[in-house]
Amino acid sequence: MIRILPGLTVPALAGVLSFVLIGHLWNRYSEETQALGFSGVFERFLAAQAGFADDVNAYRASASREDFVQKASALEE
Repeated sequence: MIRILPGLTVPALAGVLSFVLIGHLWNRYSEETQALGFSGVFERFLAAQAGFADDVNAYRASASREDFVQKASALEE
C-alpha cells in the first residue's frame, strides 16, 4: 500500500495540472476571440480556415458574399 500511493500521486497531479493548463489556455483564447470581434470560438476557427484569422470584417464580408453566391446558384436551378 505504501508503494502504490506515491505511484498514483504523480499521475494524478499531472492530470490535474493538465486540466488547469487547458482551462487557462481556453479562457485566454476565448477572451482574445471576443476582443477581436468574433461571436465565438467556432466563428474564429472558420475565419482561420478561410484565411482571415484576425480580421473579422474581412471574414464576414467573404462569408456573406459566399452566401450570396450559394443563393444565386440555387435560384438558377
